Amino acid sequence: MDNLLIDRETLGRFVDELIKKKPLAVNNPEELNALREESIKNLDDRITLAIFGGLNEQQNAELNQLLDRPDTSETEFQQFFEKNGLNVEEAVANTVRVFGREFLGGENV
Repeated sequence: MDNLLIDRETLGRFVDELIKKKPLAVNNPEELNALREESIKNLDDRITLAIFGGLNEQQNAELNQLLDRPDTSETEFQQFFEKNGLNVEEAVANTVRVFGREFLGGENV
């Protein structure tokens, strides 16, 4: 099973809502499920890139130190992102909005 930044259920619900809004060129449930899984993975990859893609080598090293410590608190992660000018919530929201618009072919989400 893939490791996803945001839990599979949350991503799945969002993708399911998009699928309901757009007629799809799928011929059977297997193709629909493959499209759904591909979309979930693609969305997660985009969110990961939006959050971590701009980190430099030093920031990556610092983040890895936080990840390696089993006792790192959520507050410490929040402080790391704030210190480095990363608004995680905004990055996720913008990424989801763009993904939805692209999925629907430019329609509003």
